[in-house]
Amino acid sequence: MPRDIKSLTCGAGLRIKYVERQVIYVQAGRQKILAFGFASVLVFSIIAIGLPRQEAFADGLTQEMFSASLGDRQAELLVRVNPPILTDASRDEAYMLLRLYDANNNQTIRFTTFIISVEKGIGENAEEIFTDTFHTESGLLQLKVQPAEGPVQIFGTREQFLNAWVADPGGTVNIRGPMFLEGGIYHLRIDILGIDNIRNLFPPDQIPRFDSWLSVGDIFTQSVEYQGQSYDTTIISYYDQVQDFNFDAQRQQFSWSMPFDWDTSRLRQTNIFVHEEIKIPKSLAGIGDATSFAATVNGNPISGRMLAVDPYSSENELILHYLVNKNDILNMAGKVPDGSSEMTFTLAPATGENAQTTGEMLTDSGNVNVLVEWTPSQLSAGTDSTLTLAFADGFSGQRITDDVNYNLKILDSNGTDVYSRSGLVAEGGTGTQTIDFPSNENYRMEVQITGIVRDGQPVDQTRNGIARGIVVVPEFPAGALVAAAGVIGAVLMMQRFASKKCRACDEKSLL
Repeated sequence: MPRDIKSLTCGAGLRIKYVERQVIYVQAGRQKILAFGFASVLVFSIIAIGLPRQEAFADGLTQEMFSASLGDRQAELLVRVNPPILTDASRDEAYMLLRLYDANNNQTIRFTTFIISVEKGIGENAEEIFTDTFHTESGLLQLKVQPAEGPVQIFGTREQFLNAWVADPGGTVNIRGPMFLEGGIYHLRIDILGIDNIRNLFPPDQIPRFDSWLSVGDIFTQSVEYQGQSYDTTIISYYDQVQDFNFDAQRQQFSWSMPFDWDTSRLRQTNIFVHEEIKIPKSLAGIGDATSFAATVNGNPISGRMLAVDPYSSENELILHYLVNKNDILNMAGKVPDGSSEMTFTLAPATGENAQTTGEMLTDSGNVNVLVEWTPSQLSAGTDSTLTLAFADGFSGQRITDDVNYNLKILDSNGTDVYSRSGLVAEGGTGTQTIDFPSNENYRMEVQITGIVRDGQPVDQTRNGIARGIVVVPEFPAGALVAAAGVIGAVLMMQRFASKKCRACDEKSLL
């Protein structure tokens, strides 16, 4: 008796022709949904089709977490690229990592099948590198990359059911091709085709799909001339490649740019974070030894949590971090001319500006925002001051209610620790410390996130990073400064009034 040959199209263009004989089910919610019937796979091919994708995006990060609904299970997908910064040495450790796990118990979900498409760049300039299907029995998938020019080569064996590449017992598949030859944005399209069994596939309309734009940092070094001397300046762009670098010696200003897609519809759907790091020799007098700076992004002045100054991590270099999050970028996007395809940066020493105590700090990973409050608000040396740190998600702004593990360090103007504590815990996302400042001066504060703890789960270290800020002792709070200005103004007016009255009295006495 002849059997009907049927065709099924799945995510990312996976089309399977099959003969319907055996029924396989996928658990979805409380009902078992008929997924597919297979006797044998006759044809497996990848074609270009446009199925709607779940709105889950990341941009400018080296890793991202996504939530996925897998039938009656809530899962999370970790996507990571390595190295975070591209060097000749780090290319040997290049990989893309995917881990799908149960959100309730942190157990990796085994026998997972992914369809993965990788592109370099964004928009019209994006170049597709490869699209293929991978199956991992362990549930962990690491695409170990050997960067090389030429076509993509995948080493391993394919299984017979879906013709997917099978990862080794440790979850590794080796790939050779034009990936990580240079820094920039890599776009990963990911479909979770099935779980628990190679034949346990999701119906096409229930396939979890994700878009992730992850970044590999680009290192740019150039010598600049200033007052007859040469100084090596380094920029690390954690988003895309550095372009149009320039140093204006007369204005003491650095400037550079990088490719950037200002499409606001894309930005609104994206967990985006831009991190630029510039290293200036401290021997560059007037710039490398400055304490305050005027910085801009596309002409917009930035300060506070968006510009972190680090004079202590390097003995010979001053390091500054541009930390620009999604809301900052959306605010700037409305002022960017139509058709603009780059993000521009400037940096120069600031003149006539007094430092202020930082009230908000963003980690260099962009994942955690740290809100800072001092009691009393008017800080002074030799007295106890209470520091309260409240931790929030760096993208949504929502307060973190889990316990946060962190280290705290406060350094004086010489880079000497005046307060250093490790292994601190902010219970429920809020922590307090009591600090006695030894003298009146400007201090640097560093908060290092070492993990976030959820009940019954291993420590989450995917959002680790360092937040940096300034503490000015003594410093009048803004309200006190206004009040002081009012008092001073009143005193001056009274003095002028008294002076005029005295002159009037003197003139009258002369008459």
